[in-house]
Amino acid sequence: MLELKDKQSRELFDVGIEGAREKYDGDLGLVHMETTEGSWHSPRSSLTFAIALLLTEDDASEAERIILKVLTMQERRDGDPHYGNFKWLYEDEAVTDLNAVEFVLEGLCNILMRCRERISEATWGQIAEAMRLGLQEIDNLNVHWTYTNIYLLDVHNRILGGQLLGDDSIAQRGLARLKDWAERTRADGAPHEFNSATYSAVQINALSSIVEFAGNAEARVVALGMEEFLWRHVAVHFHPPTLQLAGPHSRAYRRDVVGAPDYLKVLLYKLLGEPKLIGGTPYYDGSGREGNVIVAISEYNCPPDARALFERVETREVHETPDREEGLATVTYLTPAYALGTMSQPYGVGQPPEVWPGHDSCILYFTKQAEPGYGVLYMRYLVNDRRVGQFVYESSKEARDLWEEGTWRGAQVRNTAIVAYGLLARGQRHVHSLRLDLRLLGLDGEVIAGDSRYADGEVELPASEVVAIVAGDVYIGVRPLAPTRLGHGPDVRLWQDGQEQIVSIYNYDGPPRQFWEYRSLAGPFYKGNVRNGAVLRVADRAGHDSLEAFRDAFAAEPLVDTTEGSQRTISFGAGPDAVSLSYDLRELS
Repeated sequence: MLELKDKQSRELFDVGIEGAREKYDGDLGLVHMETTEGSWHSPRSSLTFAIALLLTEDDASEAERIILKVLTMQERRDGDPHYGNFKWLYEDEAVTDLNAVEFVLEGLCNILMRCRERISEATWGQIAEAMRLGLQEIDNLNVHWTYTNIYLLDVHNRILGGQLLGDDSIAQRGLARLKDWAERTRADGAPHEFNSATYSAVQINALSSIVEFAGNAEARVVALGMEEFLWRHVAVHFHPPTLQLAGPHSRAYRRDVVGAPDYLKVLLYKLLGEPKLIGGTPYYDGSGREGNVIVAISEYNCPPDARALFERVETREVHETPDREEGLATVTYLTPAYALGTMSQPYGVGQPPEVWPGHDSCILYFTKQAEPGYGVLYMRYLVNDRRVGQFVYESSKEARDLWEEGTWRGAQVRNTAIVAYGLLARGQRHVHSLRLDLRLLGLDGEVIAGDSRYADGEVELPASEVVAIVAGDVYIGVRPLAPTRLGHGPDVRLWQDGQEQIVSIYNYDGPPRQFWEYRSLAGPFYKGNVRNGAVLRVADRAGHDSLEAFRDAFAAEPLVDTTEGSQRTISFGAGPDAVSLSYDLRELS
């Protein structure tokens, strides 16, 4: 039976198994999940419950029942293009998420590596057949190495799956892919799927499991080296005063953005024992926890230097190049009062890169004395007045996320960033609103817009006005860049969306219409993308006499924003702290 040595692991396991038990549908034999669109049954959660039962219950029959039910979700209809994959949810009519096979096989490997002796030969035979079919599908998918978390699950499932099936050719293919990924990642200096509060944890889990269970010594050595590499990558971005993973983030869900407990924080709670890491937050009403059971029973290999960084309060500037070939670079500036991070261009995966929307181009976390002890400012370009809680896609089963709907270029020097935004191709869709939002959670002080104090409601401003904000222990300054006007609405609007105080910079606000110039970012009318953006500065309140003094100093610094042909050049400030950005409006897509 299970023995967990440390308090954090015991607590995580107890919370995880009880949470799964409460959601277990005994009639069906699967764990269900509640979403804004109803109740669904998840194979991943069900396999996690199965392993928890195998580790704690004398009778293995219910766990085997769950496993066999999950196996019925494998696609086995002749001629299906994803034969051997799994349905993401039991209620799905077909394979909808190609990653399901990776997560299901990861769960099966975990069960067999830890509890093989508790599985009957009949059930093992069915698992082995499903794994062989799943590994054939993984071969067919042959996921690109830049899709880091799924690629490492691919590696994990080949190495451990091949080992379990007694097929060394499968395991050797996994080892070759692991070595190739390690070489490419070390050359770039950061994982391609970088600094993600959810997916960095998936990456670490995959590698730690190889270290713990692989029979091949070389696989263990390479996985250990890269697990330590990932721990150092995460640690250098972690901001102890706010307990947040400082930005920018390659991929982030809303729970990650606003600082709710996420997968990485569960790992960090096991490592550090800080209860606030898995506590609630008023900025998000979901628990945000996942994978507690697996984290509780896993062994991690965080090196001492990374472990120390997770608790070290200092000022440092971090530069990384997750994709040297495409020119993607990141900057993170951390001080005791705040952490500001930006990325130079959108995050994409594959070759050629497919740009994905769930990232944070520019995000700020800052300390505050009042609960929950931190605040957040982040940016989103939004189409048609998108709000928190509205569905991004008609097929969505969740409405919590607020995805990025624009494209950008960014630059940062310490506490000052320039982020310049434009449109993604709009197609033939009608548009009634195009805007860039700077969205703030945790406002507990004044907002000055130009020379006036903002109270609440909606206020319209010209783009030339500086917005200065007191939030927690910092001052925040926003200098909107003059936007391309596509209509006759406002340049800038201050308003509120639930808990969020927002500075919106508009390209368009008016009656629905198509924009021929931007429907494909090409064609007979196209002259280059729209201009939008802002200069953002953050400072410790202790360094300025008042908000007015901070605003005046920020407003006095030189700002140049010019466009010659399609080349846009932006510069702000002077001397060693000056920030500059230049890009081609025709290539902003």
